[in-house]
Amino acid sequence: MAACFALGLGTFTFVLLMDQMMRLMDLIINKGAPVGVVLRLISYILPFSFTVTIPMSVLLAVLATYGRVSSEGEAIALKTSGLSLYRLMAPGVLFGVVATLATLWISTVVQPSSTKALKTLTHQLYHTQALTALEEGIFNTEYPGLAIYVDRSDKSDGTLHGVLVIDQRTQADQRLIIAQKGKLLNNLEDEEAPIGLQLSKGTLHASSRDNPAHYRNLDFETYDLQILNGGDIAATVARVRQIKEMNLEELRAEIARLNKDGGKPWPLQVELHKKFALPIACLILSMIGAPLAIRIKKASRGVSLALSVAFAVFYYILLATGESLGSRGRIEPALGVWLPNLTLGIIAVSLVLAEGREAALPARLQSVINAAVSYQRSAVSRWGSALSKR
Repeated sequence: MAACFALGLGTFTFVLLMDQMMRLMDLIINKGAPVGVVLRLISYILPFSFTVTIPMSVLLAVLATYGRVSSEGEAIALKTSGLSLYRLMAPGVLFGVVATLATLWISTVVQPSSTKALKTLTHQLYHTQALTALEEGIFNTEYPGLAIYVDRSDKSDGTLHGVLVIDQRTQADQRLIIAQKGKLLNNLEDEEAPIGLQLSKGTLHASSRDNPAHYRNLDFETYDLQILNGGDIAATVARVRQIKEMNLEELRAEIARLNKDGGKPWPLQVELHKKFALPIACLILSMIGAPLAIRIKKASRGVSLALSVAFAVFYYILLATGESLGSRGRIEPALGVWLPNLTLGIIAVSLVLAEGREAALPARLQSVINAAVSYQRSAVSRWGSALSKR
């Protein structure tokens, strides 16, 4: 089971991060970013990915394990010898409990810190040669309102040769700057320092947008062109924490403040409930895996992978819809986040009852299940009315 879980976790995480991996590889190959820095970026991204991929991997592992047991006839032999379905499910459910606790720790402790560290490191990279390096032979348009062309760059001292800059950041006029040489102005020790280019031996052409006849031409020996305002970068890093960077105490405190001030705490409430709903999904999916694999009889790894993806897509579509409606206040945030878990929970209980008919549930537990089904029906009705109002 552990081997299938590790395989699924690696596969699902790689697929989820494929787009990010391409950008990180671009940092190494084209931007010259140190491999150590890129590895740090990956380590900061992984916790958020794990909260999504661990539940999928749990289902894959349980399906593959119990599918093999069922296909070889071991499940029938065990049940014939008197072992109930609930005893047979115990290892898979225990595995789901461990995964739930691990995901809960990642979601509530690791993820907020890693998200903050990722944002801080990303903004710090703006002060390094890695992200501000200009590629040769193309128009670099990474900076808003600027297009910078560099004919050739000297890697030894960072001197740029044959620089052309199109500056359209102001509404009043637009500028074309041509310089023989240029050098990056970048003070790594001072986060407040701006990032810019020091151009030398060139010409500046400026024309008015409103009056094209108004044209200026200026020759210069040196010209400092500011690309990014360091104060704005530092302010961005130091701004109030975003939702995904808040831990449980900060989320609760901010929700209480917004409720007191008459604000809209819905997005914060959605994030707070997600920190618990995603881990609980591991336990629910582990309960689905065993009876589903036994009913399928021949659950190969390919079938297990397909079922895991199908359940994951179904779950995350429900979660994304509920999260969107809850964040806007169309439905209760708790309902939007927990309804997917409730839906999968009812599926899990139905599969267990269908497969384990020989074991009757206690009357009290049966009444709880009936109440959950009734609540889900009313929740779906409210959800449908909220969607019709969109």
